[in-house]
This record gives sequence, structure tokens and C-alpha cells, in this order.
Amino acid sequence: MINKNFITKSHVYRTKKTKRTPCVLGCVIITINSQSTTMILTIVLLTITVCLIFAYVWTLKSRYHYFKRRGLPGPPSVFFFGHYLTLWSLSDLSEQLRRWTQQYGSIYGLLEGTRPMYVVSDVNFLYEVFDKQFSSFHSRSIPFLMKTVRGHQVHMFGASGSTWRRQRHVINPTFTTAKLRLMSSLVNHCMKSLMDKLKNMEKTREQFNIYEMYRRLAMDVICKYFFLEIFAP
Repeated sequence: MINKNFITKSHVYRTKKTKRTPCVLGCVIITINSQSTTMILTIVLLTITVCLIFAYVWTLKSRYHYFKRRGLPGPPSVFFFGHYLTLWSLSDLSEQLRRWTQQYGSIYGLLEGTRPMYVVSDVNFLYEVFDKQFSSFHSRSIPFLMKTVRGHQVHMFGASGSTWRRQRHVINPTFTTAKLRLMSSLVNHCMKSLMDKLKNMEKTREQFNIYEMYRRLAMDVICKYFFLEIFAP
């Protein structure tokens, strides 16, 4: 004889078991899909990161060949730092620039990190750039802190681009030949003081930075002319 209760219980067990199977399969499929999506996103992000790093390194290397492509010599540089490490470790920058000028000529190149910089001691070239071709080379390099100043607060020492060009056009008439000739006696007096200082330094046979002496000469001329204009009767 067949027990009816056993048939009913087994039927219910099978029905419950068949109803649970699709839920378990669905959870497994969702888990697999989420894992595959995460893996694909990870691969895509890694590929983009590697491509960006490769493009950045390639751009840096192309900048380091800036002077080589133009046929200009220069001292060997260090990757990423350029010549900064060499320039920072120098005790006398002017002496090192003089040695490089003797070795590489009157026009050669240095790298401020990744930014190319020309070092020029050719007077004709400088006159061509700063005077005849000033409309094409009117910009200049300024410190980073001065770049934060904007608007009407930009002064002559921190201006660049079109602002610096306009300020130079305004100031240039002040330094005409006729006006500078009026200052000749004052400049000659300052030059005599400089020559006396150089003669005293020559006796010691020690090296000195002529750039510092020129800066003092310029400040001496400016201050004397300024106070002469103010306190002149």
C-alpha cells in the first residue's frame, strides 16, 4: 500500500526545491557579471594610466631634444630636472656660464626642468632680438609668485606679454639719446667709482662676480639721479 502522506510530503519538497533553483542560478549569474564588469573597468583604467604615463614621458623626451633638433649645443642634462641640479650646486654661476660659453660658443641651450632656455653672449644677436625684433620677442620669464598678480596691480618688474610690451613702449621715450646725454656727468661719476673699486679688487687677485658690480652701478645711478631730481634747487 502507498502512503498518501508520503506522496504529499515528497511532492511539496520537490516543488520547493524546483522553485529555489532559479533564484540560486540568478544570484550566481549576477555575481559573475559584476566581477567581469569590475575586471573590465580595472583593465581600462590601467590601460589609460599606462598610456598617459607613456605620453608624458614621450613629451618630456621630445623637450629634451629641443636644442638638438635645432642644431644648438649645450651641456648634458638630467631627465626631469634638466640643468637645475647643476645650477643649484654652483657656488659661482657666472664662472660656470663663462666656461660653458668657451666650450659651446656664444649661443647654447640650457633646460630649466623641461623648459628650454637660451644663453646668449652674442651682442648682435641680442640687439636683433631686443630691438629690431622686439615685436616678436616682447615676452619674458618672470618668477612664479609675480605671476599671481593680475589686473592693474601688475608693475613693470612683474609684467609679461602684451602688458610688458605696452609698458616698454611707454617708458622708451624717457631713455632717448638727448635725455641720456644730460645724465652723462652723473653716470661718469658713478663709473669712476666703479673703476676705482675694480682697481682695488685687482690688487688682491681674487675672483669676483661682475654681475653684482653692475647691479650696484645701476642702483647707484638710479638713486643719485632720483635724489638729484628731488632735492635740486
